[in-house]
Amino acid sequence: MFKLKLSDISKETGDYVINPSNTVLSLGSGVSGVLKRMCPELQNVMWEWLNRNGYLNPGEIAVTPYPCEEFDYAIHAAVMDYRNGAKQVNPTYGRIEEICKNISEFLNEKEVKVITPLLGTGVGGLEKEKVYEIMKRFFENLKADIILVVHRKEDYDKLILI
Repeated sequence: MFKLKLSDISKETGDYVINPSNTVLSLGSGVSGVLKRMCPELQNVMWEWLNRNGYLNPGEIAVTPYPCEEFDYAIHAAVMDYRNGAKQVNPTYGRIEEICKNISEFLNEKEVKVITPLLGTGVGGLEKEKVYEIMKRFFENLKADIILVVHRKEDYDKLILI
């Protein structure tokens, strides 16, 4: 199931939260900044993963425990490319598709609750309507309950019509 919800991600709970992150797994601004304020310990968990596995490539995901009570796990999506020498720092729609494909394959038959924001539409600057359509296409037929959270009513009002 794929559902749009008008809410604040910091008020949500679930089995997984999707963190629109970067290739170096550094919590910064936007939703990552919210998660950092909610759960400061998350950054250390992400860096431990990075020390074991290395940088992500754009479009890849990393799954880590979420060390606070709101969620059990975080799915970190390499939306932004912060590797040295990166030519395309900001995301593309193709990268969002790759991320959604990777998340769909990871969630495959899982019956879990997943909270997600729109990917790449904040600092990344992608159009919300296009990203919503991509996410809906990849997530609407999963067994998992995917709750896409938007915090602005005007965004919700536009997206609910798609």
